[in-house]
Amino acid sequence: MARKTKKQYHKAAPLPARRISEGSYDSKELVDIVLSAPELFYFDIQKYIQAVNSAKSINFSFRSRLYDMYESALMDLHLAGVLAKRLKGVTKIPIEFHRDGVPDEEINRQLASPWMKQLREEIILAQFWGFSLLQFYTDEEGDIRFYSVPRKHYDPIRQVILHQQTDTEGTPVSEFGNMLFIGSERDLGILSQILVAVLYKRNNYADWAKYCELYAIPIQEYTYNAGDEETRQQLLRDARQRGNNAVYIHPAESNFQFVESAAKSGTSELFKDFTDYWDDQIAIRVLGNTLTTSTSTTGTQALGTIHKEVEEELNEDDCNTVLDVLNYYMLHIFEALGYNVAGGKFVNAKRKEIDVTKQADIYLKVQQLGLPVDPDDVYETLGVKKPEDFEEQMAAKEEQTKALTELLEAPSKGDKTPPEEPSKGKKKEEEKGDKSLKDRLAHFFGLAPGAEIPLGADNDF
Repeated sequence: MARKTKKQYHKAAPLPARRISEGSYDSKELVDIVLSAPELFYFDIQKYIQAVNSAKSINFSFRSRLYDMYESALMDLHLAGVLAKRLKGVTKIPIEFHRDGVPDEEINRQLASPWMKQLREEIILAQFWGFSLLQFYTDEEGDIRFYSVPRKHYDPIRQVILHQQTDTEGTPVSEFGNMLFIGSERDLGILSQILVAVLYKRNNYADWAKYCELYAIPIQEYTYNAGDEETRQQLLRDARQRGNNAVYIHPAESNFQFVESAAKSGTSELFKDFTDYWDDQIAIRVLGNTLTTSTSTTGTQALGTIHKEVEEELNEDDCNTVLDVLNYYMLHIFEALGYNVAGGKFVNAKRKEIDVTKQADIYLKVQQLGLPVDPDDVYETLGVKKPEDFEEQMAAKEEQTKALTELLEAPSKGDKTPPEEPSKGKKKEEEKGDKSLKDRLAHFFGLAPGAEIPLGADNDF
């Protein structure tokens, strides 16, 4: 039974230890690793299988060839796009360090630096490459930085740094300080699965290009009298000057017939459908869905919503993975670099996403319940500028409300007679009294400051 591998996060080596440096073959100084340019594009299915077998070797994992294929595959536009979207889902959420619920300004200043975004990307990319090996240090100004060790220069099985990518022996990683290994020793990453899709796409592109060259480019036909060599040579010169279009030169006595495929249009759609299929497979493996990156005639809004939810769940899981690495394997690195992390932890900063319409309804409901509402909070949430004379306007409204209340209560003062059922004979008098009250109210508000009719006390913040 095959042994199941788990993700591992190796703790940093204790200080003191040296930094990893790099250089080229022309470097005169002693360097720990010597970089080599990747070999791009030159692989097929046979080379792919050979590279995977070499990488899965029990005693010595030779991954240089496979990682060159990864570099080549990442030049695929669709793969690069969906991978960037996956990474953006993690990096768009800020991370803070809290101690007892209070943000630590010194550490959070470091987390706001670009290196933190790069670190989160490296943590997620470890799932695609199989692992990431990072070395942390401080620059001349005391700010945290890290170095990502080229994966072709590290043997995760034997845990040694390779001077050159083809070496079989190297320096133990324990000799270097503040190292963090993310991933699993024998995991080849998600890209090993995606390589096949990219390979089939590229082969299809080559066939598609040949098809377009045969059927989409018009053929230029030239004829000459048989035996007229001078004319034939002139036609050849003319054809060369016209460019690279397809040319057919033949004697006038011979026949030229271009036979097209009966399924010409269908063949063209086949190439496109084949490419779209593999693009969908790539999107499913990277994002868990297809409808958030491409359109489909069969897709519905409800189905698109479901796919979006799947992608958001994947982003949430990635964010939790980042926090796990920071809280369980990075705290001692911060401490080794001189930062106090005792009693604290890394958390995702809360993003304030407000639906203005819904929030306005909430304010109205709270107000109707008779509960006080902070005016400053209302203006800030709704995005409305607070008037400079806000206090004066509110004082005027309060005076209006007070006067209105006194006016409405005035007829009942001192009247201790119990109310009687109105008779039909008194109907006109009551209507006259109501009219008189309305006239008095209209006269009052006509003289009120601002001549503004209030909506009532219940509607004032």
